[in-house]
Amino acid sequence: NMKYQLVHSCDEELYQFYLRQRTYFSLDVQEITYDYINQDMLGPEGFDERNHFHYKIYEHQTMIAYIDYMLGYRFSMKHDSHYLWIGLFMVEESLWHRHYGKQIITHLCKQYPTHTLQLACLVQNKNGLSFWKAMGFQEIACSYWGHEEVIIFEKQSMEVL
Repeated sequence: NMKYQLVHSCDEELYQFYLRQRTYFSLDVQEITYDYINQDMLGPEGFDERNHFHYKIYEHQTMIAYIDYMLGYRFSMKHDSHYLWIGLFMVEESLWHRHYGKQIITHLCKQYPTHTLQLACLVQNKNGLSFWKAMGFQEIACSYWGHEEVIIFEKQSMEVL
């Protein structure tokens, strides 16, 4: 019964949602502005934005989560149509531990059952690390995103279902 709304740029609702995710953004001293969010929504240079999706996710008209993913992008930077890269996934932090995250990632896997999912999680994002591990994702590499150390996770969609 969750509703997904595709968005292409930052609006007031998404901006307010970002501002509420204090735990996530305390990891990064970034000031949250519309410009920051719009920049954050862009894929890597040269990536076809038509394969880049941003969804606001609702339950009972309330925005509860946001997900950004790219079809055909993988960690090695090489285009690979069997991969799906989760660029950002945030569940409203006041609603953590209610299985929304699990439902949303399972829904994503149902849409792309033959894909391999990958993502990068900041090393200091303890909540994120435990979520992806609980979902059965494997650590496949360590890397850097700017100056921040990240762990790259991977899982076959079929294994989530």
